[in-house]
Amino acid sequence: MTSKKTYWMTDGQGAVALVEGAEERDRLIPLGWTDSEKPGPGVQVWMQHVEHRGRAKFPFASVELWRPKGWSECSPELATDPFAAEVPADVVAPVSEPASPAPSTKSKEKQDG
Repeated sequence: MTSKKTYWMTDGQGAVALVEGAEERDRLIPLGWTDSEKPGPGVQVWMQHVEHRGRAKFPFASVELWRPKGWSECSPELATDPFAAEVPADVVAPVSEPASPAPSTKSKEKQDG
């Protein structure tokens, strides 16, 4: 089994990601990502933890420090439109205006007395 080719891609805003395979690369291109060279020290790199699968951006200069802690370069975490997701987010119905407050008992006592 051969491994997929990897591609460095940039979002054009100072972050890069190492994506695996032409399919993943082609998926990111319409979302504004472009092919890139290997990043330099001042660039943020997307990384993912091997155990909890969390993703975060790290300065490229610190990548080697994070690898022994279970982090490796990965594809970016993309913002998801909750209404276009496979399972859309629940939409909360607007809250109606609260009913008028009940008359207080203090004012009634004063009227009786």
